[in-house]
Amino acid sequence: MSILFKIRLNKKYPRINLEHFGYFIVFSAEMVYDIHVYLYNISQGGSRVRKFNFFCSVVLVITLAIFTITLAQNITLRGSATYTFYFNDTGIVDSVTDEYTNSQMSKEISRFMNSWRPEEFQVREDTGYDMQGIFDEKDSHNMLAVKKAADISLIICLLSGIITVAIYVYFLKNGFKEVLRKRLKITVPVIAVLLACEMIAFSTKKGLATLMTITGVETLGKHSMLKTLLGGDFIGLAGNFLLGYTFLLCIIAVYLTLFLTKPPRIFY
Repeated sequence: MSILFKIRLNKKYPRINLEHFGYFIVFSAEMVYDIHVYLYNISQGGSRVRKFNFFCSVVLVITLAIFTITLAQNITLRGSATYTFYFNDTGIVDSVTDEYTNSQMSKEISRFMNSWRPEEFQVREDTGYDMQGIFDEKDSHNMLAVKKAADISLIICLLSGIITVAIYVYFLKNGFKEVLRKRLKITVPVIAVLLACEMIAFSTKKGLATLMTITGVETLGKHSMLKTLLGGDFIGLAGNFLLGYTFLLCIIAVYLTLFLTKPPRIFY
């Protein structure tokens, strides 16, 4: 028997329309501009400028930290690198099918995670006379629950990113570069605290139980195909990838902030 992946993009896993994505980019840019104009107009209030700038700087610490954490979450869950590394390390795909490589299996999972409102997660097996799904309803339910949590995380990521960019633009255009540098020194420890909480949640039984309750993920039986593919140490590996991505994003944020706020050169 051979295993055929029926990832039907037009029905089960439709692709995100690129035209709609373009509209979203334009909408986000307009929102950043509108927020910047709003912040600038408020800042012209004279004696309240200092208080308003302080408020914006506090919001920036929160939104930049949330943006970094949620972006790392989405890269980990939606990208194929995490799954490919795990499959290469465990060789579990070879025990399921000889027709698909670790990379192909990873791309199918990643495609599902990036699809728009899928009805189910299913891989079908060609028995010679019909197509039989290898995942049961609970497997599909859990994958849909994880995707829903990832979608919520993505929405939070986009909103926090828009607010962060708008505040950066406001501070840079009004010459408050030193504020960005000072708040970055606070943001990095905040990110570290949030990341530590995530690591505790992933590495402890109580933490995992809490995450399962929040996301609606159910405990799988020992014969579950989903548990066979993504069981074992996958959660621990995903946590390591999350740690690595967050660290990389922190480096990028620090570099960009220092680059954008560097003082003008006197001598050339």
